[in-house]
Amino acid sequence: MPDRGLARKIGRRLVQKAAGMIPILIGAAVFTGLLLMLLYLLTPFLPEQYQNLLQEVRQGDLTAGGESLMELLEANGSAKPLVFLIIQVLQVLLAPIPGQLIGLLGGYLFGFWYGLLLAMVGLGAGSLLAIGLGRLLGERLLRRFVPQAVLARFDYLITAGGLWNFFMLFLLPAFPDDAICFIAGLTRWPLWQLVAVCLLGRLPSMAVLIYMGASVGGDSGTGNFVFIISMAAAAVLWLFSEEVEEYFYRLGLSRRG
Repeated sequence: MPDRGLARKIGRRLVQKAAGMIPILIGAAVFTGLLLMLLYLLTPFLPEQYQNLLQEVRQGDLTAGGESLMELLEANGSAKPLVFLIIQVLQVLLAPIPGQLIGLLGGYLFGFWYGLLLAMVGLGAGSLLAIGLGRLLGERLLRRFVPQAVLARFDYLITAGGLWNFFMLFLLPAFPDDAICFIAGLTRWPLWQLVAVCLLGRLPSMAVLIYMGASVGGDSGTGNFVFIISMAAAAVLWLFSEEVEEYFYRLGLSRRG
């Protein structure tokens, strides 16, 4: 029956797409371990307020962590937006501060539009640095310690799924975005394309967090609805990315690489 054939086709496509993410996630897990080790070594040299914040986050006390982060921001007065940007950049690079917590506070402190602007600028700057560092340092280290044949195979695995796989990983809030940025830096795609995919993938969830923070004590149902619709639309685009690319190719808006 046609319905069963379509279901099997979608099932095979889903397995194929998910399998394409595995090498990226393995690399991200390795990078996450390295970043956490680096942060552990740097923690004694950080300001006391930041050390306390990290300790509370490690202990899983997000309420206390949110209060500490709020105090850290409020203590800087008119420089609060700049400090928020710096924390957002650090969160992307190495700090294990939940991005959800920063998004909520951004909306609470700055309102929806200004908070979203600050959050996305911070994410963009941090992602650009992470991708650039991954490209600058990663290739040198890999070329020094990894055989060329293995390196070529790794490059094929992380690029075979195209930018759509990275877009979907950035879209899903549970994945380690910072480590995925470093992995993305090892690919051959232009930096601007990788940063654009990163920001587009993160925009729906960040917009919802900012909205919820800006409307503390109010109804967050609208934000949840927008998030669900965005996730569903992105999942369809990811699953049928070949058809979407073919459509744009026929319109002359894309080219086959």
